[in-house]
Amino acid sequence: MRELIKILDVNIDRVNLEQAADRVKELIADHSRPSLVVTPNSEMLALAAEDRELARILNSADLATADGIGVVIASKIMREPLQERVAGFDLISLIFKQMAKEDVNFYFLGGKPGVVDQAAANLKRKYPALNISGYHHGYLDHKNQQKVISEINEMNIDLLLVGMGVPLQEKFLDNNLKNLNVGAAVTVGGSFDVLAGEVNRAPLWMQKAALEWFYRLLQEPSRFGRILSLPKFIFLVIKSEYFS
Repeated sequence: MRELIKILDVNIDRVNLEQAADRVKELIADHSRPSLVVTPNSEMLALAAEDRELARILNSADLATADGIGVVIASKIMREPLQERVAGFDLISLIFKQMAKEDVNFYFLGGKPGVVDQAAANLKRKYPALNISGYHHGYLDHKNQQKVISEINEMNIDLLLVGMGVPLQEKFLDNNLKNLNVGAAVTVGGSFDVLAGEVNRAPLWMQKAALEWFYRLLQEPSRFGRILSLPKFIFLVIKSEYFS
């Protein structure tokens, strides 16, 4: 049975990284229906507080991990502390490592043209036995969306990774997952950019010091407006916890 904490009316699973990876493997093995895995961070939860459709989609997921230190801080404010953050990139990285030699088929959907191709190539160099059955960029019109869906369904995909940004990736899966022949789908945000080498992750010491957001800001100053969602999110959590 899932152990959950509700933050701004969105369910977050109480799992550490290893437990989350184990849960994904269970979902892949259960082909009774396609499963949904989401990785909410503070920006996404602040958006979901205003976008009820996004909140509904997040709550329909079979696994929702706390992707971001802001979500962990919120759990502490609520006196229901989560063990750790489980970033989407860390989750899929562990899954690649654990499943590199297993009979598991991956499909990557998202990123700019050329980026997802490079991400797949880099992963194949690192894990030559990893079964990346196909990939496609995330710029879809109706025609190539139907083509991609048909391609995925022909490939018997176990794990579909979708990185289109929030809330596009969540709404894409909400509209299409029921028509996809996959074991599970995971929303991965900008992970393809990192896998392709277009964006660097913060050094491990900065990740552990909860300063990854600052490192990203230095790399991408245009993210400044998005960074402001963190104090807004914390304000909403405090308001919900103590003044509602």
